[in-house]
Amino acid sequence: MKHLRLLPIMLILLCASCADDDFVAPSFLHIDAIKLVPPESNPITLDEGFYTSDIMACYVAIHYPGRHSMDTIGLFRLPFTVPIRHDGPIDYIEVYPAVAHSGNSSLMPFYSFYKPITIKKHTFTMGGDVYSDTLFCRSGDTLRFDTLSTTYNISLSDIHMYELFEPTASSLYFDSVTWVKHDPENACTGQGYAMVHVADTVDNRPFSINSDFYIFDATRALYMELDTRSDLPFEVYMTAAYTSGGNPVTERVMVVNPTDHWQHIYINLGRTWSWFNHPQSFRLSFAALNVYGDEGDVRIDNVKVISTNTVN
Repeated sequence: MKHLRLLPIMLILLCASCADDDFVAPSFLHIDAIKLVPPESNPITLDEGFYTSDIMACYVAIHYPGRHSMDTIGLFRLPFTVPIRHDGPIDYIEVYPAVAHSGNSSLMPFYSFYKPITIKKHTFTMGGDVYSDTLFCRSGDTLRFDTLSTTYNISLSDIHMYELFEPTASSLYFDSVTWVKHDPENACTGQGYAMVHVADTVDNRPFSINSDFYIFDATRALYMELDTRSDLPFEVYMTAAYTSGGNPVTERVMVVNPTDHWQHIYINLGRTWSWFNHPQSFRLSFAALNVYGDEGDVRIDNVKVISTNTVN
């Protein structure tokens, strides 16, 4: 009887031993960060302000040898280390930069203005020999990348406006702002930025972009990017007509919260633009808000309005 009572325990241990023999430890992929850089050829500008960014996460997909399609690994907030259930060579890895949608870090779509990053080769060591020009994930090891680089997908995107607030700019796209031209210590990049001062006796201070925008294809993704450092919240508005020849109507796009440091914001204009009847022109405006009777400044830098095909 004693031996019969021990039999189930022995069977469990035997099965566990078999499972351990068959177990293969995963390899790992690590990425620290993704930065935005000028393209290798034909850049719109080399000014660093054009390439400010805040790439918070990325989608990762892997193509294994002999497969007809890629395996999507998932969305990961940077920096990250993720296990890969593979031991052997890899054809390539695709990394798709993702950003916070209109300041909402819980919504991070692939930002189709940026080029996906293709990783095709990596140098690694095995048994004292150094291999390159191939990707290889060895069980238990980590395929490590510190900082990857991407750039704007200019071939599929249209830059409708960019204002860097630099002294060399030929024109200023903004009304009702103070253009601070020579203050590198307080600028996000370069020498200049725009500032709107709100006194404690004023409820709000409006300012605007003095340009009309025409986006005739309603299927295109439409965004405004900007850097901001602000004591006060400010609102973003879009003004257009709902019907051809109709009276313009102003709709609120979003509220940008105060921040004591420069941050890069990706504002989705496409949702608001879809409310209007295409094709129409529209304008963009802002209002610095004095919510609690406090005096303060709104600073903005490196503003872009861009559209692109929704599928790269």
